[in-house]
Amino acid sequence: MSQNSSKKKNSITSSADYYQLSQLYSDAWDRVQSGGTGAGYSGIHYEVFNAIRKYGRTANSRDGALAELKKLLREYEAEYLGAGDQSDDEYLSKFDEIE
Repeated sequence: MSQNSSKKKNSITSSADYYQLSQLYSDAWDRVQSGGTGAGYSGIHYEVFNAIRKYGRTANSRDGALAELKKLLREYEAEYLGAGDQSDDEYLSKFDEIE
């Protein structure tokens, strides 16, 4: 078996994929928050399951799939966008010192 065929893509590596998955997460989250209303969103959880499966992730529920997608997005943010586990206040405090 070649190395490429056994190596599974398990993280987001491009900004285009990140933004596409981020939009999917936002749409799916809105769908969950709406309590099931909203035209055109009846099967969005299948899109979420499919998206996380492409990255070797699995989930047993709709909420679990959203959590996995969010985890995938956070990993990209930490790796490529420099987002850490800091709070919003900690992040904004950096700009107080720039003046």
